[in-house]
Parts: sequence; C-alpha cells; structure tokens
Amino acid sequence: MATRSLVPTFIMKTFEMLEDQSISHIVSWTEEGLSFVVKSQKLLQQQVLPQYFKHRNYSSFLRQLNLYNFKKSKHQEGQEFKHKCFRKGVKQMLQFIKRRNNDDGNQESINPNQPSAKLKEEQNILRVCASDIKDTNTRLDEDMQILKQKSGVLLEEMWNLKKLLHSQFDQVNHKLERIDIIIGAMSQHKKFKNISQYFTTKFLQNELHTLETNLNQPLFESPKQEVDDQEQIKALFEELQNLSKPIHFD
Repeated sequence: MATRSLVPTFIMKTFEMLEDQSISHIVSWTEEGLSFVVKSQKLLQQQVLPQYFKHRNYSSFLRQLNLYNFKKSKHQEGQEFKHKCFRKGVKQMLQFIKRRNNDDGNQESINPNQPSAKLKEEQNILRVCASDIKDTNTRLDEDMQILKQKSGVLLEEMWNLKKLLHSQFDQVNHKLERIDIIIGAMSQHKKFKNISQYFTTKFLQNELHTLETNLNQPLFESPKQEVDDQEQIKALFEELQNLSKPIHFD
C-alpha cells in the first residue's frame, strides 16, 4: 500500500489497464513487456478510457503520457509508448515515474555535469527496487524447488498407484480364470451324474430281472423253510422295484 501511495494515479491506472487481458485487442503490452501499444484509438476512446479515466478524450491521454516522459513511436499494430520505469509485471518501479516540470529542465541545463540530489535519491531508490526484485527472484526459485519436490512425490505416488492397479487387475484375471475352471468342472460333473444315473438304473433293472427269474423257481430246497422267509423275499422284490425307477440327483 505504501508503494501505491507514491505512484501517480494516472500511472497506476494505466498499468492496471494494461493488466486487463480482456482488452488486449485494444491496448496491451508488447511481447518483451518494455512498452505498450494502442492498437485501436477508436475503441480505446469508446470503451477503455471511460472505464479507467472517466473521459473519452484520447488527446488528453496522450498529453498525460507526454507529461510523464513516455516516448511515442510507430508500431506495426498501432502507436507504441515507452518509459524506462514502466515495465510489465514490475509495479515497484512505477514510483520512480515523475511528472515533468520546468524546474527539472532548468536545473539540468545549469549543472549538466553534476548529478542533482534528486537524481541521487532516485538512484538509491532504484538500488532498493533492484534488491527487492532480486529477493523476489530468490523466493521464486525457492518456490520452484518446492514445486519440483512436490511434483516428484506426486509422480512417485502415481507410479505406485499404477503398480497397485496392475496387481489388482492380475488378481481379478486370476479369479476369473478359476471361475471358468469351476464352471467347466461343474458342467463335466453334471454329465457324470447323468451317466452315473444311467448305469445305476441299468444295474438295478438287471438285479430286478434276476430276482424275478429266481422267484419263479424254488428259492429254498429245504421243505422246512418258514413262510416268513417268503414274505421277506417279496418285500425285497418290492424294494428293488422302487430302486429300479429313475434316480434324480440334486
């Protein structure tokens, strides 16, 4: 805030105007950031000057730039304006832009070879500004190092996550293969049950046929065989008949 109070209002508003990217087709910094270009005088008067300077007078805007020692030159996109302390992104240097007056001109003409006290003061301020810029660059370098470290950690985490996902993918594939094997075995087991049912039924039918044949003949040669034995044979015969029926497996 202290720096802003030292900057003339016109200079600060001009700087803020150039920071607005939405009007870069009308007025903007050059690619190097050492000057700015008015690309459309008409649009600047109609849209930009009323917003920042409360008027539409382009001539008044030019006079103000001239009073603050901006140099005008031609540019392929329009009119270019330049000042040694007016640079893109370097707001600290705006406090060194002073309004031109006649006293400064007279003092320079009287003492052309001796720097004035004002110039010495400005040199000291410039040194302070340069030191601030150096400190800012140092902090930016430190921030870059921190960002690099964080990006390295993020890359490592992404790599570990990729390995984990790959491992889980392999496990899922392995389980799917086991499920396929189980399904195949179940299918084969169903066929086996059908075959087992067929042979079991055939075996019981053969046994029943054999028993029927034997029942038509004397089962016991001894005339003293009790009637209970005959009843047991009949019960066995009925049981075999039931067993000869098709067997259903769950």
